[in-house]
Amino acid sequence: MAETHIQVADVPEEESHSRQLQDQTPLLKVEQTHQSQNQETTEEDQEAYTPLDKTLKTLDSFLALLGFKQNSILSVGLSWMVFLLIGFFLPVVILQLSNCPGCEKGQIKSFELDIVASQASLASASLICVSHNLRKYGIRKFLFVDRYTGHVERFSDQYIQKISESVRLLVLWVLPCFILKTAREVIRMLYVHHELWWQTVVILLAFVLSSTYVTIIFLSSCILFYLVCNLQIIHFDDYGKLLERQSDVLILIKEHIRLRHYLSKISHRFRIYLILVFLIVTVSQFVTLFQTTGYTGIISFINGGDFALQKYPTEPKELDR
Repeated sequence: MAETHIQVADVPEEESHSRQLQDQTPLLKVEQTHQSQNQETTEEDQEAYTPLDKTLKTLDSFLALLGFKQNSILSVGLSWMVFLLIGFFLPVVILQLSNCPGCEKGQIKSFELDIVASQASLASASLICVSHNLRKYGIRKFLFVDRYTGHVERFSDQYIQKISESVRLLVLWVLPCFILKTAREVIRMLYVHHELWWQTVVILLAFVLSSTYVTIIFLSSCILFYLVCNLQIIHFDDYGKLLERQSDVLILIKEHIRLRHYLSKISHRFRIYLILVFLIVTVSQFVTLFQTTGYTGIISFINGGDFALQKYPTEPKELDR
């Protein structure tokens, strides 16, 4: 009887232990299901990371490096601090401190300050307008390559081609400006002599760095406008093919309305930018006219060549294509 009593007493302990294991296993099953779901989502994200995504990410990183991506207070402050230091204060301070006998043969301070102010104004207008659009829409919606429009899969290769062509075009624009500015500064330093040779080299590098920096910022904004318009040409070409093969009037009208809506958005997003660029260029041209006609000394390519270099980046001819 004692043995049977002990066996009966042991049964509840085993049942309680098994119940505890059953109570703990659902938590393990839930954790396993969560892990499997996370693995599936990561695999789907890796598959969804297309070559177009890589191209857009590279373009977004390049714009962030120039200071166009201003998503936080820290990025806004850092972007404008770098811009003001390199694009404005650096050349102004050098012009104020580089007083030397016979410097007017190589540079006229009033002309140089006007050029620095106009270039900085163009670059600041570009920073303000483009950073506002990128902060509001993001790089995908800003370029109208949003994946939810249903056209990314069809035109992915053409999008990548247009973006690559735009980057190459930016290099072709910036490279002549850099070469001409460097050659002009080297020639000017032959006429403007300083006490120490390293001082001459530092001044040359500072002027070239500042001018190239603001030129890249301004031309990058021009490239973005060119790229947005050029990407829409893909849709217009597709619409022309749709007219040839599609007889349903409702589909044609819907596509036509969509294209007009996109063009209206592009016009709205770049309207202020284009007006500001037009006003700044016009004012700078009038100031240049008044300064050159009112100057009583001799103006040559050595002391006035920056006016020609300033005019070149503001008239990119490739946009007419």
